[in-house]
Amino acid sequence: MKIWLKERIGNPELFTGRKKDLSYFLNWIDNINFERSNSSAILSRRKTGKTALMQRLFNITFNKNENVVPFYFEIRETDQWLADFAEEFFLTFVYQFIAFKTRKLEYMDTAQMGSFKNAAEIARKEGFEYLESVAVNALGISREGKTDRLWNVVRETPRMAALHYNMYIVQMIDEFQFINRYIFWDKEKNRRAHNLAGSYLHTCEYKNAPLLVSGSWVGWLTRALQKMLPGRFQFHYMDNISQEEAIEMILKYSYLENIPVTEKTVNLLAGITEGNPFYIGSMFRSKYFEKDFTTEKGVLETLEYETLHKEGTIRGTWMEYVLYALDEVNNVNAKKIVLYLCKNREREVNRREIKEELGLEMSDSELEKKLRILVKADIIEQGLSNFDYQGVPDNIFDKIFRGVYQKEIETFDPRELSDEYRELAEKLQKNNKSLMGEYSHFKGKFAEYLIIDNLKYRAHKNQDFYKNMISNLPEDFQFAEYETVWSYSSSPVYKKDIQIDIFAKAKDSEYSLIGEVKHRRAKFSVQEAEIFVKKAGELKKLEHIEKTVLFVFSSNGFFKNTIRWLEKNSIAWSDDKSLLKRRF
Repeated sequence: MKIWLKERIGNPELFTGRKKDLSYFLNWIDNINFERSNSSAILSRRKTGKTALMQRLFNITFNKNENVVPFYFEIRETDQWLADFAEEFFLTFVYQFIAFKTRKLEYMDTAQMGSFKNAAEIARKEGFEYLESVAVNALGISREGKTDRLWNVVRETPRMAALHYNMYIVQMIDEFQFINRYIFWDKEKNRRAHNLAGSYLHTCEYKNAPLLVSGSWVGWLTRALQKMLPGRFQFHYMDNISQEEAIEMILKYSYLENIPVTEKTVNLLAGITEGNPFYIGSMFRSKYFEKDFTTEKGVLETLEYETLHKEGTIRGTWMEYVLYALDEVNNVNAKKIVLYLCKNREREVNRREIKEELGLEMSDSELEKKLRILVKADIIEQGLSNFDYQGVPDNIFDKIFRGVYQKEIETFDPRELSDEYRELAEKLQKNNKSLMGEYSHFKGKFAEYLIIDNLKYRAHKNQDFYKNMISNLPEDFQFAEYETVWSYSSSPVYKKDIQIDIFAKAKDSEYSLIGEVKHRRAKFSVQEAEIFVKKAGELKKLEHIEKTVLFVFSSNGFFKNTIRWLEKNSIAWSDDKSLLKRRF
């Protein structure tokens, strides 16, 4: 898949999991063609994958090149004059629209966008007369200083362009909650546009250009949408990823960052991060000098650094939320409330209990106001009713908050948190023994990872050693320095879902490898071989691969008729467990 909008995640291969979210919103975008999709909001804390999801949705939709034009815009976390904000919004839309229609990547370069005048010139050059006329109109309004009217014009441009060109637009606006905080009516930035989100009241209802907005401050965005855009948005909360996806993500980071893991530590990492993509990524990119993920001790030391040390990325991100809340309600009672809810985070707690247990001398309305601020800052959660509250259901936030504030409130030695991490690790290892079964699904995924690791880093340097482990290779076969090596899932652009265990892509003149891995008690059968060959054929068509070798690894061997079938069909095979070991 071609990347039209540079994704903040970095290497596109790092995008892992979120299959349910991705599938849901791809279907939501498809339904825009039938005007059946309501404006929606993605809600999740910082660095949990919202932007990665939206940018991947943009690139998939752009690649499909059908009748829905993707528009992605991020509201920056900095003070802006409405006139400048409106111009940036307009230019981003116009240039992305023209890039989509012309398939010219240069129009995705935000540094080259210029001004309303430049946009008019580009639109005229590329034959988009309607966009040219809107740009000229916007330029005139801007020069007249009519900022309110300018915003009304540019805000409506995406849906009006969709109407004029008989197309559909999906408007992806990242960090939408900042629209009320960082935009100002006046150039001097004295009058905050604190209700600017309300200007979308009717705009977001049009089905030919619905909005997909996101927010890292869940309480903040939720309140803005409920208060200023009531009933206009469907909410979509992004939870942590599944254990299976967490394991896949850990293995992928290990491979791409070249940081070894073991079967035991993969399981520990998946459990102790609770499937939070941000935690997993932060662990692998930690500054901790002695980072070692081949031992339980190494994993826990890195986690402690990330959550308890002042330079830890995980700690720093959570402290953004905490410090925002304490700026709004800075007293020891607020810290006591959060600490109490942390200690009881497995259940909802009502205001009466909070007031009585903590001995708070304040009215119920004063307490409710403090709690509302803490909810808005995402360091506690609203219960099912407005009378109930709950601590963040997250072991790591609990320890970060307690490590910073518990000693201020009560007798506490922060070193106790290290003991708690060790106890948690022991519990996780006991509870997840089923994953470590000798031939479990997890063992199969780990076997794939080890073979991929050898193909990427070792096979091309030790040709004879690795070729001797695999039977039925072509005489002229050589392992390559592969462009990419990983398990393969067909892009959601294609309707057919193709899953391949290993795809090692080489240059056109070299052999690419397409592999099937079975690490289990059963032998490999002819029927399984036939299914694999069919899937491999689909992959070759989708990825336009011609020079390939198909191979099968089966740790428990093959039926005799299977080997005859593989020989007849020129498919390589191996049951040599040395392929699952790191050497050299």
